[in-house]
Amino acid sequence: MGFESWPSFQKSSETPKEEKTTQSQESNQETQKNQYESDLYKRARAQFSSFFDEFSDPNERINVIIKRIEPFFQHIDKKILPEEKADEIKNALLACENISDKQQFLDEIMGALKPTLEIREAHADKFEEAQARAMNESGGFTEINRLLSYGKHKHIIHIHAPAGETVGNKISLYRDGMKKLAEIVNNDPEIKEITATSYLVASHPGLFTRAGFKVEDVSDEFCQEHFPGEEREIKIAKIDREEFLRRFLKKEK
Repeated sequence: MGFESWPSFQKSSETPKEEKTTQSQESNQETQKNQYESDLYKRARAQFSSFFDEFSDPNERINVIIKRIEPFFQHIDKKILPEEKADEIKNALLACENISDKQQFLDEIMGALKPTLEIREAHADKFEEAQARAMNESGGFTEINRLLSYGKHKHIIHIHAPAGETVGNKISLYRDGMKKLAEIVNNDPEIKEITATSYLVASHPGLFTRAGFKVEDVSDEFCQEHFPGEEREIKIAKIDREEFLRRFLKKEK
């Protein structure tokens, strides 16, 4: 969730000052956009770096990368990224297979993926929507709404929050999603605990503790297994079934 602070304009004829303020806002927005795109690039490169280290077989390494990206190609609007262009990108990735130098490999991989990252600049909402659906598919999550998905493992429901920078009305969507998730939990007596694990938990722990979750650290081994290449801090939030239903299940009138 993003929070913006808008300056107050004085009632005056000082047009240059107003224009300067507007230019400052635009400059800040451009800086934030560039920072987001830079972070996206760095996270992608870091993840591919971990794949390079993990898979010594060049063919297996490339196949893992293509498998990770394939769902995005399936979900992106074909008017923005036609199938033939997606095939070109995959062929460019395959051409990197026999590069043994790690830095050259990463440079070539990111170069091959440049057209997909450029979509983020021109079509941010469609890029993010495809990214969210691809992550749901690859992670085995079921979508509740655009900003909330979940997965079930034995007696645990795991909450997943797909990318939502471009989505409006976030608070209403999250509240609606949690109410619907509470109905799912209520109808499944097997579920005993609800968890969320991400950098969002680490960066905004108060959002979770205020909702009744307990925030805990995770091990380095856990991060390496489930968040390869992620440099941001990861924490886990937990809440038991009874407390979750008490807070989020809609009461019948």
